Amino acid sequence: MQKLRILILYPDKAGLALLTSMLKSLGHTIEEAENDRAAVRLMERNNIDLVLAGVDPLDAESLEILTYVRRKHRDVPVILLFPRLHPERAKEALRMGAMAVLKYPVPAAELRATVLQALELCEARSAVTLPTMSAAQTGSRAPAPAAEAETVPPAPKGGPISTGSLGFVAQTGGSPATPAISPQRVDQIARELGLLGQDPGWRQVIDLASTIAASKSSVLIVGETGTGKSMVARLIHALGNPRSAFVTVEGTALADELSLREESDDDPLEGPPPASTGWMTKLAAAKGGALYLDEVAAMPMELQLSLLRELQYRDYEAAAGHAIPTGEVRFLMSTRENLPALIEQGRFRQELFHRVSVISLMLPPLRHRGTDVELLAETFRARYAQEFHKPVQGFTRDALDVLQRHDWPGNVRELEAAVQRAVALCTGPRITSNHLAPILNHNRQSRGEGGAPKPHLKMGVRPLKEALEEPEKRIIIQALQAFNWNRQETARVLDINRTTLYKKMKKYGLLIDEPIWVN
Repeated sequence: MQKLRILILYPDKAGLALLTSMLKSLGHTIEEAENDRAAVRLMERNNIDLVLAGVDPLDAESLEILTYVRRKHRDVPVILLFPRLHPERAKEALRMGAMAVLKYPVPAAELRATVLQALELCEARSAVTLPTMSAAQTGSRAPAPAAEAETVPPAPKGGPISTGSLGFVAQTGGSPATPAISPQRVDQIARELGLLGQDPGWRQVIDLASTIAASKSSVLIVGETGTGKSMVARLIHALGNPRSAFVTVEGTALADELSLREESDDDPLEGPPPASTGWMTKLAAAKGGALYLDEVAAMPMELQLSLLRELQYRDYEAAAGHAIPTGEVRFLMSTRENLPALIEQGRFRQELFHRVSVISLMLPPLRHRGTDVELLAETFRARYAQEFHKPVQGFTRDALDVLQRHDWPGNVRELEAAVQRAVALCTGPRITSNHLAPILNHNRQSRGEGGAPKPHLKMGVRPLKEALEEPEKRIIIQALQAFNWNRQETARVLDINRTTLYKKMKKYGLLIDEPIWVN
């Protein structure tokens, strides 16, 4: 393991000492600073590989250190610690190039996992030797042979870098390195896989996927059902090693298989059943390529141990300075579960979590992707109009309003099903709200709280409370969108205080999910 240098900036001595103690076990050099000026001096004197900065999001100058690092040391990832939740400032920080935003205090395991994710990119970047620098100048090993060089997309020219663009270009003294994949090519492959969208959070996912594609690191993809986790895994594979095998195995299928084997074991005294044949078969088929584990949280504990051993072996080999054999398997995993919560329940191995979460991609739900809803709906409309041979040319304004108001618990998958049905029902040139309302209303009713039956009312008549809530929710959504989800400005325009707005957003399910770690 290469020893890197981490700069921890925190204004409170006790907090600074706590953060240092939480990261000491990683074995890297830690520098401490209590203010921006001290941090800048340390960065000017030493080569810093990672900045971990505690800032107050309510302070107007809280992001000055991020601006400085992005301008002077653009390859150094920055992780920010906020002492209080502040979605607007967190979004601003991510747009400016912060790698992650954490809510402080943060569990030690979660902090280390985020830091390891950043250091993974640092180690990969520093392993590449530029032709203008000799091994003696860099103080590192001699350049690797050209055949072993990996390439990732270069950092974008100008402007702050995004989460996924901590890039570099691999070059060696031998033959020229393999050309890095251009952003246009990345977008083309993403479109072919159906990964469409212009939302900044979504673009960060695509950028980071392209950055880590060339490495052999395991990747954990986290997101709700229907957000496109399997397609993102295929994107990483297509950008990194497209000619190798891509094997998919479902954690739930492995659990079912192991359960059946246990039930069919007639003699309990013979010991535990042998390892899952499905798991071993898939593992063998993925040699030299990628194994995509769908819902890794559903894997039985026995197979979690098998996966842990596979990852440990490769980590030990890498720590010893050995190259990863070409026949090794790259693990791409996904989950919709809260793994730390499963660890507390005893359903997921904590040591496995530390291994699989080194590099994590968190996919935003569709309800947080703004105008991507219309973009995706139009794409699905064109596809099914052609497939069904129907002259459906677009959506009416009221249909688009219905699409924007819906919360999409099934995400992109649910949107595709709704548009497919609407195209099938449509007899005119445009899809209207009438073509969309039946399926969306049905989904909304089926998710009613408590499952208690609604009172029987005549068609078109609803309880007064429910009827009044809908226009209020619509007004709040429109105001939030108009002010880029800035709660202070929205509350001012609506003439209510921020606490009232917060309660109404929580009531209507409009609060932005606050993952403690934001990618």
